[in-house]
Amino acid sequence: MNIGVIKETKTDETRVALQPFQVKVLIANGHKIYVENNAGVLAGFPDDEYVVNGAEIKDKKYILDKCKLILKIKAPLDNEYNDYTKDHIIFTYLHFDENILPDKIRELIKSGFMGIAYEWVEESGRYPLLEPMSKLTGYLFAQKAVEFCTKYKGIICGKHEDYLKGANVLIIGLGTIGLSSLKFCMDNNLKISVLDKNLATVNIRINERFKTNKIDYIEKYSIELISFNNSDPLKTKAELEKTINKYDIILNCAVRRPDMPKDKLEYLIDRQMIQTMEPYSVICDTTACDNDLIETCVSSEEVDKIDIINDVVHYSCDHLPSIVGKSATELLTSQTFPFILEIANKGISEAVKSNKALYRGVVCYKNKITHRYIAEKKGFQFYKLSDLV
Repeated sequence: MNIGVIKETKTDETRVALQPFQVKVLIANGHKIYVENNAGVLAGFPDDEYVVNGAEIKDKKYILDKCKLILKIKAPLDNEYNDYTKDHIIFTYLHFDENILPDKIRELIKSGFMGIAYEWVEESGRYPLLEPMSKLTGYLFAQKAVEFCTKYKGIICGKHEDYLKGANVLIIGLGTIGLSSLKFCMDNNLKISVLDKNLATVNIRINERFKTNKIDYIEKYSIELISFNNSDPLKTKAELEKTINKYDIILNCAVRRPDMPKDKLEYLIDRQMIQTMEPYSVICDTTACDNDLIETCVSSEEVDKIDIINDVVHYSCDHLPSIVGKSATELLTSQTFPFILEIANKGISEAVKSNKALYRGVVCYKNKITHRYIAEKKGFQFYKLSDLV
């Protein structure tokens, strides 16, 4: 199979979809690899490393004309919508379920390519191509929040010695992202509060994630626990409204689930609540969902862009792992590569038929949406992939 690696053009994106040593493995399996000029340079992989391992360096047009399987990191930008044809397979993050408008999805998929979304490849209820970037996202958002709090609010955030007050941080949601943010805050001696809907399992989840045995993290780090009332979310919001002004940093690490529609909870934190926070406190939506659980948070593709709204620092970069391009590339491609190799060796039809994880990751094909959740959320008709392949 002819496989192409495209250079990312999204602002501040530094990652690349294939490492040089992986090129050598693919070539040993009988495939040809074409890499766009300087596709990996910002991740620490110059062109000559790809060439040494057997790849050919070509321009984007050549690669799109020559290759069937196109490897990327981020969804195509508006000016790239016409790059792809019905003969292409695009393997990348697509995030059709998030901020992109339905009309944009229609425009992108109109050529009929097969889109396999990293974020929807699912194995036994886990998302192995999403998890490594989610883990990095949690650490990096906590790190950036501390930097902004230090810079704009003028406080040292860690209570490293008794005479230091330290910063108060609220972490909303202890999923993959939230646990990374929690670990960063514990390691840096911040004063931590956690808002979560399953408080009874907090210690269990922390121990499982960090491979420790029965450590009582709640007691050890004096973590304040706040229950999210799933049946009465407005009650939780009212309680948070009373205490929100004590937090120097708020990290939202929760996503809106189907059982929490807007008419049940429009915002967990609304603009009026933001107005009660101390000046130059920091709020981040690590999920980069626009105006969702936090009314005033809007995502940005710029890794250092902040918005100061009602004197509160807002930060919501939508691809923060790109700030550590080499680490992110190494972590992500270690997980994507087995799937790439399987697609190349088996061919796409056999690969998606024999590998349920890959099958679940296919979100569009032949100008149709093949993922039920995306179809329902964005108002598309859902088509079974098995009827199209």
